[in-house]
Amino acid sequence: MKFDMILVHAPSVYDFRHRDDVLFAYLSNSDSVHVSPIFEMPPVGILAINQHLQRCGFTCEFFNVASQMLRHPDFDVELFFKNAPADFLGIDLHWQLHAHGALELFRLYKEIHPSAKTVVGGIASTYYHQELITYPQVDYVVRGYDTLLPVELLMKAGNSPDLLSQIPNLTWKSDGEVHINPMTHIPRVYSAAVDWTKVISNDRKGMTPYNLVIPQAGCEYNCRWCGGSRYFFSKYMGLDKGVARIQKSAEALQAELRTIAQASPGGQTVTMIDFWHEYPTLFQLATDVFLDDKIECVHFSLHRLPTVEKGRMMAAPARAVIELSPDSHDLEVAKASGRGKYTMQEMEDFIDALIDNVYSFEIYFMLGLPKQTAANIMETVDYCSHLLKKYEGKRVTPYVCPMLPFLDSGSEIYDHAETWGYTIFHRTLEDHRRALLSMNWRDRLNYETQWLSRDELVNTSYQAVRELTLIKEKYRILPKGIARSIVERIDSTRGFLKEIDHYQQMPDGPNKEIAGIDIRKKILAYNRDQFRSNRSQQRPLDFGFSRQQWFDTEEAFDQVMSASPVVRRDMIVGLGDVAAV
Repeated sequence: MKFDMILVHAPSVYDFRHRDDVLFAYLSNSDSVHVSPIFEMPPVGILAINQHLQRCGFTCEFFNVASQMLRHPDFDVELFFKNAPADFLGIDLHWQLHAHGALELFRLYKEIHPSAKTVVGGIASTYYHQELITYPQVDYVVRGYDTLLPVELLMKAGNSPDLLSQIPNLTWKSDGEVHINPMTHIPRVYSAAVDWTKVISNDRKGMTPYNLVIPQAGCEYNCRWCGGSRYFFSKYMGLDKGVARIQKSAEALQAELRTIAQASPGGQTVTMIDFWHEYPTLFQLATDVFLDDKIECVHFSLHRLPTVEKGRMMAAPARAVIELSPDSHDLEVAKASGRGKYTMQEMEDFIDALIDNVYSFEIYFMLGLPKQTAANIMETVDYCSHLLKKYEGKRVTPYVCPMLPFLDSGSEIYDHAETWGYTIFHRTLEDHRRALLSMNWRDRLNYETQWLSRDELVNTSYQAVRELTLIKEKYRILPKGIARSIVERIDSTRGFLKEIDHYQQMPDGPNKEIAGIDIRKKILAYNRDQFRSNRSQQRPLDFGFSRQQWFDTEEAFDQVMSASPVVRRDMIVGLGDVAAV
Protein backbone atom coordinates (compact mmCIF):
# COMPACT_ATOMS: atom_id res chain seq x y z
CA MET A 1 0.00 0.00 0.00
CA LYS A 2 1.47 3.33 -1.02
CA PHE A 3 0.04 6.82 -0.60
CA ASP A 4 0.93 10.07 -2.25
CA MET A 5 0.29 11.72 1.12
CA ILE A 6 -1.04 10.79 4.51
CA LEU A 7 -2.34 13.54 6.77
CA VAL A 8 -2.08 12.90 10.50
CA HIS A 9 -3.38 14.54 13.66
CA ALA A 10 -0.89 14.00 16.49
CA PRO A 11 -1.51 13.80 20.23
CA SER A 12 -0.24 16.61 22.40
CA VAL A 13 2.39 14.32 23.91
CA TYR A 14 3.30 11.40 21.67
CA ASP A 15 3.93 8.66 24.23
CA PHE A 16 1.21 9.78 26.65
CA ARG A 17 0.00 6.22 27.21
CA HIS A 18 3.24 5.17 28.90
CA ARG A 19 4.39 8.37 30.57
CA ASP A 20 4.85 8.02 34.31
CA ASP A 21 6.67 11.34 34.63
CA VAL A 22 3.94 13.66 33.26
CA LEU A 23 0.68 14.09 35.14
CA PHE A 24 -2.26 14.67 32.79
CA ALA A 25 -4.20 16.20 35.61
CA TYR A 26 -7.89 16.92 35.80
CA LEU A 27 -8.50 20.52 34.62
CA SER A 28 -5.07 20.80 32.96
CA ASN A 29 -6.81 21.16 29.57
CA SER A 30 -9.32 23.70 31.00
CA ASP A 31 -12.07 21.06 31.11
CA SER A 32 -14.43 23.22 29.06
CA VAL A 33 -15.10 20.83 26.17
CA HIS A 34 -15.00 17.08 25.85
CA VAL A 35 -11.51 16.55 24.55
CA SER A 36 -8.84 14.91 26.64
CA PRO A 37 -5.47 16.40 27.63
CA ILE A 38 -4.02 14.92 24.43
CA PHE A 39 -6.35 17.16 22.39
CA GLU A 40 -7.58 14.61 19.87
CA MET A 41 -9.85 17.04 18.03
CA PRO A 42 -8.11 18.16 14.81
CA PRO A 43 -8.58 21.50 13.04
CA VAL A 44 -11.15 21.07 10.28
CA GLY A 45 -8.77 22.57 7.73
CA ILE A 46 -6.89 19.29 7.55
CA LEU A 47 -10.10 17.60 6.38
CA ALA A 48 -10.50 20.19 3.64
CA ILE A 49 -6.90 19.65 2.50
CA ASN A 50 -7.42 15.90 2.43
CA GLN A 51 -10.53 16.17 0.26
CA HIS A 52 -8.92 18.75 -2.02
CA LEU A 53 -5.97 16.46 -2.73
CA GLN A 54 -8.34 13.59 -3.44
CA ARG A 55 -10.17 15.78 -5.94
CA CYS A 56 -6.82 16.47 -7.58
CA GLY A 57 -6.34 12.73 -8.10
CA PHE A 58 -3.83 12.08 -5.33
CA THR A 59 -4.04 8.99 -3.12
CA CYS A 60 -4.44 10.73 0.20
CA GLU A 61 -6.02 9.87 3.54
CA PHE A 62 -6.45 11.53 6.90
CA PHE A 63 -5.65 9.54 10.04
CA ASN A 64 -6.46 10.82 13.50
CA VAL A 65 -3.61 9.07 15.27
CA ALA A 66 -4.32 10.91 18.53
CA SER A 67 -7.88 9.60 18.65
CA GLN A 68 -6.79 6.10 17.64
CA MET A 69 -4.16 5.96 20.37
CA LEU A 70 -6.72 7.02 22.94
CA ARG A 71 -9.39 4.60 21.75
CA HIS A 72 -7.14 1.58 21.45
CA PRO A 73 -4.36 1.26 24.07
CA ASP A 74 -2.72 -1.49 21.99
CA PHE A 75 -2.62 0.57 18.77
CA ASP A 76 0.94 0.36 17.42
CA VAL A 77 1.91 3.68 15.82
CA GLU A 78 5.22 2.34 14.50
CA LEU A 79 3.51 -0.62 12.79
CA PHE A 80 0.89 1.72 11.35
CA PHE A 81 3.59 3.95 9.88
CA LYS A 82 5.40 0.92 8.43
CA ASN A 83 2.17 -0.11 6.70
CA ALA A 84 1.49 3.41 5.38
CA PRO A 85 4.41 4.44 3.16
CA ALA A 86 3.84 7.79 1.48
CA ASP A 87 5.75 10.34 -0.52
CA PHE A 88 4.57 13.03 1.91
CA LEU A 89 3.54 13.03 5.55
CA GLY A 90 1.51 16.08 6.61
CA ILE A 91 0.80 16.92 10.25
CA ASP A 92 -1.12 19.88 11.60
CA LEU A 93 0.63 22.05 14.17
CA HIS A 94 -2.26 24.43 14.57
CA TRP A 95 -1.75 24.96 18.30
CA GLN A 96 1.59 24.86 20.09
CA LEU A 97 0.29 22.25 22.53
CA HIS A 98 0.97 19.65 19.80
CA ALA A 99 4.65 20.59 19.67
CA HIS A 100 5.82 17.33 21.22
CA GLY A 101 3.46 14.95 19.46
CA ALA A 102 3.86 16.44 15.99
CA LEU A 103 7.66 16.55 16.09
CA GLU A 104 7.90 13.03 17.50
CA LEU A 105 5.62 11.59 14.80
CA PHE A 106 7.67 13.35 12.12
CA ARG A 107 10.86 11.89 13.61
CA LEU A 108 9.42 8.38 13.82
CA TYR A 109 8.08 8.44 10.28
CA LYS A 110 11.41 9.67 8.91
CA GLU A 111 13.20 6.82 10.68
CA ILE A 112 10.87 4.31 9.02
CA HIS A 113 10.61 6.02 5.61
CA PRO A 114 13.77 8.14 5.17
CA SER A 115 12.87 9.24 1.64
CA ALA A 116 9.47 10.65 2.64
CA LYS A 117 9.02 14.41 2.79
CA THR A 118 7.32 15.99 5.78
CA VAL A 119 4.94 18.94 5.70
CA VAL A 120 3.52 20.96 8.60
CA GLY A 121 1.00 23.78 8.66
CA GLY A 122 -1.40 25.72 10.88
CA ILE A 123 -1.43 28.82 13.05
CA ALA A 124 1.45 27.79 15.33
CA SER A 125 3.39 26.51 12.30
CA THR A 126 3.05 29.90 10.65
CA TYR A 127 4.29 31.68 13.76
CA TYR A 128 7.22 29.31 14.33
CA HIS A 129 8.06 28.49 10.68
CA GLN A 130 11.68 29.64 10.89
CA GLU A 131 12.31 27.49 13.96
CA LEU A 132 10.37 24.49 12.63
CA ILE A 133 12.42 24.25 9.45
CA THR A 134 15.59 23.81 11.55
CA TYR A 135 14.37 20.46 12.90
CA PRO A 136 15.91 17.65 10.81
CA GLN A 137 12.57 15.82 10.61
CA VAL A 138 10.76 18.80 9.02
CA ASP A 139 11.14 19.45 5.28
CA TYR A 140 8.38 21.97 4.51
CA VAL A 141 6.29 24.48 6.41
CA VAL A 142 3.19 25.83 4.66
CA ARG A 143 2.33 29.22 6.14
CA GLY A 144 -0.95 31.08 6.14
CA TYR A 145 -4.63 30.15 5.91
CA ASP A 146 -6.73 28.29 3.34
CA THR A 147 -3.61 26.56 2.02
CA LEU A 148 -5.25 24.10 -0.37
CA LEU A 149 -3.41 25.49 -3.39
CA PRO A 150 0.11 25.69 -1.86
CA VAL A 151 -0.18 22.08 -0.66
CA GLU A 152 -1.39 20.97 -4.09
CA LEU A 153 1.54 22.76 -5.76
CA LEU A 154 3.95 21.17 -3.28
CA MET A 155 2.66 17.72 -4.16
CA LYS A 156 3.15 18.42 -7.86
CA ALA A 157 6.59 19.97 -7.45
CA GLY A 158 8.28 16.82 -6.24
CA ASN A 159 11.81 17.71 -5.22
CA SER A 160 12.48 20.28 -7.93
CA PRO A 161 14.12 23.37 -6.38
CA ASP A 162 12.93 25.46 -9.32
CA LEU A 163 9.31 24.48 -8.72
CA LEU A 164 9.60 24.66 -4.93
CA SER A 165 10.89 28.22 -5.16
CA GLN A 166 7.68 29.25 -6.93
CA ILE A 167 5.24 27.89 -4.31
CA PRO A 168 3.73 30.74 -2.28
CA ASN A 169 3.86 30.70 1.52
CA LEU A 170 6.38 27.85 1.58
CA THR A 171 9.33 27.64 3.96
CA TRP A 172 11.69 24.87 2.85
CA LYS A 173 15.24 23.69 2.80
CA SER A 174 17.50 22.16 0.20
CA ASP A 175 20.98 20.81 0.94
CA GLY A 176 20.83 22.47 4.33
CA GLU A 177 19.94 25.91 2.98
CA VAL A 178 16.67 27.42 4.21
CA HIS A 179 14.37 29.24 1.78
CA ILE A 180 11.42 31.41 2.76
CA ASN A 181 9.12 32.05 -0.18
CA PRO A 182 6.97 35.20 -0.13
CA MET A 183 3.51 34.92 1.42
CA THR A 184 1.54 35.81 -1.69
CA HIS A 185 -1.25 33.24 -1.37
CA ILE A 186 -3.81 35.35 0.51
CA PRO A 187 -7.21 34.22 -0.81
CA ARG A 188 -10.08 36.68 -0.85
CA VAL A 189 -12.64 33.87 -0.88
CA TYR A 190 -12.33 31.14 1.75
CA SER A 191 -12.40 27.84 -0.15
CA ALA A 192 -11.69 25.29 2.60
CA ALA A 193 -15.13 23.69 2.70
CA VAL A 194 -15.67 20.11 3.92
CA ASP A 195 -17.93 17.45 2.47
CA TRP A 196 -19.10 15.76 5.65
CA THR A 197 -20.48 12.74 3.78
CA LYS A 198 -16.82 11.82 3.19
CA VAL A 199 -15.93 12.22 6.86
CA ILE A 200 -18.63 10.53 8.90
CA SER A 201 -20.35 7.21 8.50
CA ASN A 202 -24.05 7.18 7.73
CA ASP A 203 -25.00 5.85 11.14
CA ARG A 204 -22.41 8.00 12.95
CA LYS A 205 -21.42 4.92 14.92
CA GLY A 206 -18.37 5.71 17.00
CA MET A 207 -18.34 9.36 15.99
CA THR A 208 -18.29 12.37 18.26
CA PRO A 209 -21.54 14.19 17.39
CA TYR A 210 -20.09 17.51 16.31
CA ASN A 211 -19.42 19.02 12.91
CA LEU A 212 -17.49 22.24 13.10
CA VAL A 213 -18.41 24.54 10.23
CA ILE A 214 -16.27 27.65 9.90
CA PRO A 215 -17.48 30.18 7.33
CA GLN A 216 -14.41 32.42 7.27
CA ALA A 217 -10.67 32.76 7.70
CA GLY A 218 -9.64 35.40 10.16
CA CYS A 219 -11.79 37.27 12.60
CA GLU A 220 -13.09 40.80 12.95
CA TYR A 221 -12.63 40.58 16.72
CA ASN A 222 -9.40 41.26 18.53
CA CYS A 223 -9.48 39.12 21.66
CA ARG A 224 -6.01 39.82 22.94
CA TRP A 225 -5.27 36.28 24.11
CA CYS A 226 -6.26 34.61 20.82
CA GLY A 227 -3.98 33.34 18.07
CA GLY A 228 -6.82 33.55 15.57
CA SER A 229 -7.57 37.21 16.24
CA ARG A 230 -7.60 40.17 13.85
CA TYR A 231 -4.21 41.14 15.29
CA PHE A 232 -2.64 37.76 14.42
CA PHE A 233 -4.10 37.51 10.93
CA SER A 234 -3.00 41.04 10.12
CA LYS A 235 0.55 40.56 11.44
CA TYR A 236 1.31 36.94 10.56
CA MET A 237 -1.20 35.77 7.94
CA GLY A 238 -0.69 38.52 5.41
CA LEU A 239 -4.13 40.08 5.58
CA ASP A 240 -4.28 43.81 4.91
CA LYS A 241 -4.40 45.95 8.00
CA GLY A 242 -7.99 46.30 9.09
CA VAL A 243 -9.25 43.36 7.02
CA ALA A 244 -11.28 41.32 9.44
CA ARG A 245 -12.07 38.06 7.70
CA ILE A 246 -12.30 36.26 4.40
CA GLN A 247 -15.62 34.47 4.05
CA LYS A 248 -16.73 31.43 2.11
CA SER A 249 -19.04 31.93 -0.80
CA ALA A 250 -22.69 31.55 0.07
CA GLU A 251 -22.90 28.55 -2.26
CA ALA A 252 -19.96 26.78 -0.61
CA LEU A 253 -21.30 27.31 2.91
CA GLN A 254 -24.76 26.12 1.99
CA ALA A 255 -23.36 23.06 0.21
CA GLU A 256 -21.20 22.20 3.23
CA LEU A 257 -24.16 22.46 5.58
CA ARG A 258 -26.27 20.24 3.35
CA THR A 259 -23.68 17.49 3.45
CA ILE A 260 -24.12 17.32 7.22
CA ALA A 261 -27.79 16.46 6.84
CA GLN A 262 -27.01 14.00 4.04
CA ALA A 263 -24.40 12.25 6.15
CA SER A 264 -26.65 11.59 9.14
CA PRO A 265 -30.07 10.20 8.26
CA GLY A 266 -30.65 9.32 11.91
CA GLY A 267 -31.11 12.97 12.84
CA GLN A 268 -28.40 13.01 15.52
CA THR A 269 -26.23 15.70 13.97
CA VAL A 270 -25.07 18.62 16.08
CA THR A 271 -23.57 21.48 14.09
CA MET A 272 -21.37 24.20 15.52
CA ILE A 273 -21.34 27.47 13.61
CA ASP A 274 -19.09 30.46 14.35
CA PHE A 275 -19.86 33.95 13.08
CA TRP A 276 -22.07 32.91 10.16
CA HIS A 277 -25.03 34.85 11.57
CA GLU A 278 -23.10 38.10 11.14
CA TYR A 279 -23.08 37.76 7.35
CA PRO A 280 -26.45 39.02 6.05
CA THR A 281 -25.93 37.18 2.76
CA LEU A 282 -25.36 33.86 4.55
CA PHE A 283 -27.97 34.05 7.30
CA GLN A 284 -31.01 33.03 5.28
CA LEU A 285 -29.16 30.38 3.31
CA ALA A 286 -27.97 28.73 6.51
CA THR A 287 -31.33 28.85 8.25
CA ASP A 288 -32.92 27.26 5.18
CA VAL A 289 -30.59 24.28 5.61
CA PHE A 290 -31.35 24.07 9.32
CA LEU A 291 -34.98 23.38 8.40
CA ASP A 292 -33.87 19.90 7.32
CA ASP A 293 -35.26 17.46 9.87
CA LYS A 294 -31.98 15.54 9.80
CA ILE A 295 -30.28 18.42 11.58
CA GLU A 296 -31.45 18.05 15.14
CA CYS A 297 -29.46 20.69 17.00
CA VAL A 298 -27.36 23.70 16.13
CA HIS A 299 -24.80 25.41 18.38
CA PHE A 300 -24.38 29.13 17.76
CA SER A 301 -21.21 30.68 19.13
CA LEU A 302 -21.86 34.42 19.51
CA HIS A 303 -19.23 37.02 20.25
CA ARG A 304 -21.75 39.84 20.18
CA LEU A 305 -25.41 39.92 21.06
CA PRO A 306 -27.56 39.90 17.92
CA THR A 307 -31.00 41.44 17.89
CA VAL A 308 -33.73 39.50 19.64
CA GLU A 309 -35.46 39.13 16.28
CA LYS A 310 -32.40 37.45 14.81
CA GLY A 311 -32.14 35.26 17.91
CA ARG A 312 -35.68 34.01 17.30
CA MET A 313 -34.77 33.26 13.71
CA MET A 314 -31.81 31.17 14.92
CA ALA A 315 -34.05 29.21 17.25
CA ALA A 316 -36.82 28.52 14.75
CA PRO A 317 -35.44 25.84 12.38
CA ALA A 318 -33.72 23.44 14.82
CA ARG A 319 -33.06 22.98 18.50
CA ALA A 320 -30.74 25.88 19.24
CA VAL A 321 -27.95 26.13 21.78
CA ILE A 322 -26.58 29.64 22.07
CA GLU A 323 -23.06 29.93 23.44
CA LEU A 324 -22.05 33.32 24.86
CA SER A 325 -18.49 34.12 25.87
CA PRO A 326 -18.35 37.40 27.80
CA ASP A 327 -14.98 36.30 29.28
CA SER A 328 -15.67 38.09 32.57
CA HIS A 329 -18.66 39.43 34.45
CA ASP A 330 -16.47 42.49 35.14
CA LEU A 331 -16.69 44.83 32.15
CA GLU A 332 -13.26 46.33 32.86
CA VAL A 333 -11.62 42.88 32.76
CA ALA A 334 -13.63 41.87 29.70
CA LYS A 335 -12.59 45.01 27.81
CA ALA A 336 -8.95 44.47 28.75
CA SER A 337 -9.16 41.00 27.21
CA GLY A 338 -10.64 42.40 23.98
CA ARG A 339 -14.26 41.52 24.68
CA GLY A 340 -16.61 43.65 26.80
CA LYS A 341 -19.08 44.31 23.99
CA TYR A 342 -22.08 44.07 26.31
CA THR A 343 -22.88 44.29 30.00
CA MET A 344 -24.21 41.39 32.04
CA GLN A 345 -27.55 43.17 32.28
CA GLU A 346 -27.72 43.38 28.50
CA MET A 347 -26.87 39.69 28.29
CA GLU A 348 -29.61 38.81 30.77
CA ASP A 349 -32.11 40.94 28.85
CA PHE A 350 -31.20 39.00 25.71
CA ILE A 351 -31.65 35.67 27.51
CA ASP A 352 -34.94 36.81 29.05
CA ALA A 353 -36.34 37.69 25.64
CA LEU A 354 -35.42 34.30 24.16
CA ILE A 355 -35.76 31.94 27.11
CA ASP A 356 -38.89 30.34 25.63
CA ASN A 357 -37.43 30.06 22.12
CA VAL A 358 -33.89 28.80 22.62
CA TYR A 359 -33.27 25.25 23.83
CA SER A 360 -30.38 26.25 26.07
CA PHE A 361 -27.83 28.96 26.81
CA GLU A 362 -24.21 28.24 27.70
CA ILE A 363 -22.22 31.11 29.26
CA TYR A 364 -18.42 30.86 29.25
CA PHE A 365 -16.12 32.85 31.53
CA MET A 366 -12.33 32.66 31.21
CA LEU A 367 -9.66 32.68 33.88
CA GLY A 368 -6.18 34.15 33.33
CA LEU A 369 -7.18 37.52 31.85
CA PRO A 370 -5.62 40.99 32.25
CA LYS A 371 -6.60 42.77 35.48
CA GLN A 372 -8.17 39.57 36.83
CA THR A 373 -7.36 38.80 40.46
CA ALA A 374 -8.23 35.74 42.53
CA ALA A 375 -10.96 37.76 44.26
CA ASN A 376 -12.30 38.91 40.90
CA ILE A 377 -12.50 35.29 39.71
CA MET A 378 -14.52 34.29 42.76
CA GLU A 379 -16.82 37.26 42.07
CA THR A 380 -17.37 35.70 38.65
CA VAL A 381 -18.36 32.48 40.42
CA ASP A 382 -20.78 34.50 42.55
CA TYR A 383 -22.26 35.94 39.37
CA CYS A 384 -22.66 32.41 38.03
CA SER A 385 -24.60 31.63 41.20
CA HIS A 386 -26.85 34.59 40.46
CA LEU A 387 -27.52 33.26 36.96
CA LEU A 388 -28.31 29.76 38.23
CA LYS A 389 -30.68 31.14 40.86
CA LYS A 390 -32.42 33.50 38.43
CA TYR A 391 -32.86 30.82 35.78
CA GLU A 392 -33.46 27.88 38.09
CA GLY A 393 -35.29 25.18 36.16
CA LYS A 394 -34.25 26.74 32.85
CA ARG A 395 -31.42 25.63 30.60
CA VAL A 396 -28.98 28.45 31.34
CA THR A 397 -25.61 27.08 32.39
CA PRO A 398 -22.43 29.06 33.18
CA TYR A 399 -18.89 27.67 33.04
CA VAL A 400 -15.54 28.95 34.25
CA CYS A 401 -12.69 27.94 31.97
CA PRO A 402 -9.02 28.51 32.78
CA MET A 403 -6.85 29.55 29.82
CA LEU A 404 -4.75 26.38 29.72
CA PRO A 405 -2.16 25.17 29.09
CA PHE A 406 -0.83 27.97 26.87
CA LEU A 407 -1.48 31.57 26.00
CA ASP A 408 -1.51 31.57 22.18
CA SER A 409 1.83 32.44 20.60
CA GLY A 410 1.43 35.47 18.37
CA SER A 411 -1.56 36.82 20.25
CA GLU A 412 -1.42 40.49 21.15
CA ILE A 413 -0.73 39.72 24.80
CA TYR A 414 1.99 37.19 23.93
CA ASP A 415 3.74 39.70 21.68
CA HIS A 416 3.40 42.62 24.12
CA ALA A 417 3.35 40.82 27.45
CA GLU A 418 4.65 43.65 29.64
CA THR A 419 2.06 46.07 28.27
CA TRP A 420 -0.71 43.80 29.47
CA GLY A 421 0.87 42.73 32.74
CA TYR A 422 2.04 39.26 31.68
CA THR A 423 5.25 37.30 32.03
CA ILE A 424 5.97 34.74 29.28
CA PHE A 425 8.00 31.67 30.27
CA HIS A 426 8.14 29.79 26.95
CA ARG A 427 9.11 31.77 23.87
CA THR A 428 10.28 29.15 21.39
CA LEU A 429 8.56 26.09 20.04
CA GLU A 430 11.25 24.01 21.71
CA ASP A 431 10.38 25.71 25.02
CA HIS A 432 6.78 24.58 24.58
CA ARG A 433 7.79 21.08 23.48
CA ARG A 434 9.83 20.61 26.64
CA ALA A 435 7.22 22.23 28.87
CA LEU A 436 4.65 19.66 27.75
CA LEU A 437 6.79 17.03 29.51
CA SER A 438 6.64 18.77 32.90
CA MET A 439 5.49 16.52 35.70
CA ASN A 440 3.34 19.26 37.26
CA TRP A 441 1.06 21.03 34.77
CA ARG A 442 1.70 24.34 36.50
CA ASP A 443 5.13 24.26 34.89
CA ARG A 444 3.55 23.73 31.46
CA LEU A 445 1.85 27.12 31.68
CA ASN A 446 3.65 29.55 29.43
CA TYR A 447 2.44 32.64 31.27
CA GLU A 448 1.48 34.29 34.49
CA THR A 449 0.09 37.76 35.17
CA GLN A 450 0.97 40.51 37.61
CA TRP A 451 -2.31 39.65 39.33
CA LEU A 452 -1.93 35.84 39.37
CA SER A 453 1.22 33.76 39.54
CA ARG A 454 1.22 30.31 37.95
CA ASP A 455 0.67 28.72 41.36
CA GLU A 456 -2.20 31.11 42.08
CA LEU A 457 -3.75 30.50 38.66
CA VAL A 458 -3.72 26.74 39.24
CA ASN A 459 -5.13 26.99 42.76
CA THR A 460 -7.76 29.60 41.90
CA SER A 461 -8.87 27.59 38.88
CA TYR A 462 -9.48 24.52 41.02
CA GLN A 463 -11.19 26.63 43.69
CA ALA A 464 -13.48 28.31 41.16
CA VAL A 465 -14.50 25.10 39.39
CA ARG A 466 -15.01 23.35 42.73
CA GLU A 467 -17.23 26.14 44.07
CA LEU A 468 -19.24 26.35 40.85
CA THR A 469 -19.75 22.58 40.92
CA LEU A 470 -21.29 22.79 44.40
CA ILE A 471 -23.50 25.69 43.29
CA LYS A 472 -24.71 23.62 40.32
CA GLU A 473 -25.53 20.81 42.74
CA LYS A 474 -27.51 23.28 44.85
CA TYR A 475 -29.62 24.37 41.88
CA ARG A 476 -29.99 20.80 40.58
CA ILE A 477 -27.92 21.34 37.45
CA LEU A 478 -25.74 18.46 38.60
CA PRO A 479 -26.94 15.39 40.51
CA LYS A 480 -25.40 15.11 43.95
CA GLY A 481 -23.37 12.02 43.05
CA ILE A 482 -21.85 13.62 39.98
CA ALA A 483 -21.07 16.87 41.79
CA ARG A 484 -19.44 15.05 44.67
CA SER A 485 -17.31 12.94 42.32
CA ILE A 486 -16.04 16.12 40.62
CA VAL A 487 -15.24 17.72 43.97
CA GLU A 488 -13.44 14.56 45.11
CA ARG A 489 -11.40 14.49 41.91
CA ILE A 490 -10.43 18.14 42.35
CA ASP A 491 -9.45 17.61 45.98
CA SER A 492 -7.46 14.45 45.28
CA THR A 493 -5.71 16.06 42.30
CA ARG A 494 -4.70 19.12 44.31
CA GLY A 495 -3.37 16.83 47.03
CA PHE A 496 -1.40 14.81 44.49
CA LEU A 497 0.08 17.96 42.95
CA LYS A 498 1.33 18.98 46.40
CA GLU A 499 2.86 15.52 46.78
CA ILE A 500 4.61 15.94 43.42
CA ASP A 501 5.91 19.35 44.46
CA HIS A 502 7.27 17.87 47.68
CA TYR A 503 9.01 15.11 45.72
CA GLN A 504 10.55 17.53 43.22
CA GLN A 505 11.91 19.71 46.03
CA MET A 506 13.65 16.78 47.76
CA PRO A 507 17.45 16.77 47.56
CA ASP A 508 18.93 14.19 45.24
CA GLY A 509 19.78 10.90 46.92
CA PRO A 510 18.39 7.48 47.87
CA ASN A 511 15.29 8.88 49.57
CA LYS A 512 14.31 10.81 46.45
CA GLU A 513 14.91 7.74 44.30
CA ILE A 514 12.60 5.65 46.49
CA ALA A 515 9.97 8.40 46.55
CA GLY A 516 10.26 8.72 42.77
CA ILE A 517 9.33 5.07 42.24
CA ASP A 518 6.13 5.57 44.24
CA ILE A 519 5.29 8.89 42.54
CA ARG A 520 5.68 7.38 39.06
CA LYS A 521 3.42 4.45 39.93
CA LYS A 522 0.76 6.87 41.14
CA ILE A 523 1.11 9.09 38.05
CA LEU A 524 0.70 6.14 35.69
CA ALA A 525 -2.39 4.91 37.57
CA TYR A 526 -3.87 8.44 37.66
CA ASN A 527 -3.28 8.98 33.94
CA ARG A 528 -4.82 5.67 32.96
CA ASP A 529 -7.89 6.47 34.99
CA GLN A 530 -8.04 9.95 33.42
CA PHE A 531 -7.93 8.54 29.89
CA ARG A 532 -10.50 5.81 30.52
CA SER A 533 -13.24 8.40 30.59
CA ASN A 534 -13.45 11.94 29.38
CA ARG A 535 -15.73 14.09 31.44
CA SER A 536 -15.82 17.85 31.24
CA GLN A 537 -17.71 20.73 32.80
CA GLN A 538 -19.84 20.79 29.67
CA ARG A 539 -20.53 17.04 29.84
CA PRO A 540 -19.91 15.84 33.42
CA LEU A 541 -21.26 12.37 32.69
CA ASP A 542 -19.05 9.92 30.86
CA PHE A 543 -20.72 9.51 27.47
CA GLY A 544 -17.83 7.41 26.26
CA PHE A 545 -16.38 10.19 24.14
CA SER A 546 -12.89 9.00 24.98
CA ARG A 547 -13.73 5.84 23.07
CA GLN A 548 -15.19 7.74 20.14
CA GLN A 549 -13.51 9.43 17.23
CA TRP A 550 -13.06 13.00 16.17
CA PHE A 551 -13.58 13.23 12.42
CA ASP A 552 -12.29 9.88 11.18
CA THR A 553 -13.41 6.27 10.83
CA GLU A 554 -11.97 2.91 11.71
CA GLU A 555 -12.12 1.77 8.09
CA ALA A 556 -9.03 3.59 6.87
CA PHE A 557 -6.95 2.39 9.83
CA ASP A 558 -8.20 -1.18 9.37
CA GLN A 559 -7.22 -1.14 5.71
CA VAL A 560 -3.72 0.05 6.50
CA MET A 561 -3.15 -2.30 9.40
CA SER A 562 -4.36 -5.26 7.35
CA ALA A 563 -2.18 -4.11 4.43
CA SER A 564 -5.20 -4.29 2.13
CA PRO A 565 -5.58 -1.84 -0.75
CA VAL A 566 -7.11 1.50 0.13
CA VAL A 567 -9.33 3.11 -2.47
CA ARG A 568 -9.92 6.79 -1.81
CA ARG A 569 -9.17 8.34 -5.21
CA ASP A 570 -12.83 8.88 -5.99
CA MET A 571 -13.55 12.34 -7.25
CA ILE A 572 -15.70 14.27 -4.82
CA VAL A 573 -18.51 15.93 -6.72
CA GLY A 574 -21.11 18.46 -5.70
CA LEU A 575 -19.41 20.20 -2.80
CA GLY A 576 -16.02 19.91 -4.47
CA ASP A 577 -17.20 21.92 -7.41
CA VAL A 578 -18.71 24.57 -5.16
CA ALA A 579 -15.76 24.73 -2.79
CA ALA A 580 -13.51 26.00 -5.53
CA VAL A 581 -15.73 29.02 -6.19
